[in-house]
Amino acid sequence: MIEVDVFWSFSFGALFAATSAGSLRNEETFWLTPSFVYNLLFLSLIFAPSGLYLLWDNPGWESMFLLGDKNEIHAMLPTVFAFTNVLLGIIGYYMTYRKIRSYPKGKAKMPMSFHKYWIHAYSCFTAILGMGYNRFMYPSDYKAWNAGVTFPLTDFFFSRMCFTLLSMGVVLIPAAYIPCYIWMKNHTLVAPGDKSRFFLTCAHYILQDVCIISSLFGAYIVRYFENDPKAKMTENLWNLMDRGNFLSRDSKWSPLLGFWVAETAVMALVFLPIVLIPSVKAVKKTIKTQ
Repeated sequence: MIEVDVFWSFSFGALFAATSAGSLRNEETFWLTPSFVYNLLFLSLIFAPSGLYLLWDNPGWESMFLLGDKNEIHAMLPTVFAFTNVLLGIIGYYMTYRKIRSYPKGKAKMPMSFHKYWIHAYSCFTAILGMGYNRFMYPSDYKAWNAGVTFPLTDFFFSRMCFTLLSMGVVLIPAAYIPCYIWMKNHTLVAPGDKSRFFLTCAHYILQDVCIISSLFGAYIVRYFENDPKAKMTENLWNLMDRGNFLSRDSKWSPLLGFWVAETAVMALVFLPIVLIPSVKAVKKTIKTQ
């Protein structure tokens, strides 16, 4: 979707830089590094074209039903869309590169805080994706949507839109994460304990994002909740929580549930290549005897 691709492209660039941090640490010019060249090729040859295809073929679904027919799309929209899908990936890569280069070279173990850029971007991505699932996780029928017709969520998994996304995923997912696996295995997670530090750092930022986004959403719900002065405090609290009906699509809390599900699913997918990387074992010290 247009609304989430800006965060996704940024996160791809930041992720490519973060996973190749071991080699970037000693690079004076980032634009000549293999990971940056791959970043440009991935964004321009795979990611940006896939977004343009979805926008042209399914403008309603791709725009969260802000657009209906492709004839309504001004030529500037796909132009800017393609431009930002590449530009923001470059910015994400550069910001992560600058963070990596800011660490003193003399340190044996490099801090893992540079991973925060792609994690924060993915959290923004999943916040819009998960909280907006009531709005766009259905067959891309713009006229039906504007006529007030809703679809069961299960209809999406049997729709043409779902099969289109799965087909694209066959190319996009391996192209994005196989290089990350190779770079982390050969250049980044090369010291004993690096993998554990990576997991702890990423878990810290993920929990941080979940708490912040959930708190902001909860504060918004509480702020606009219509409190009944005649009802008891416990009754108002029960009404605030939609009487426990969280799983209903009509619940005011369902977007937050969608965010939690999307955050879990997306982060699990992103971490899969890292899970498969074997840990580096410490070399056992031997005592020499004469």
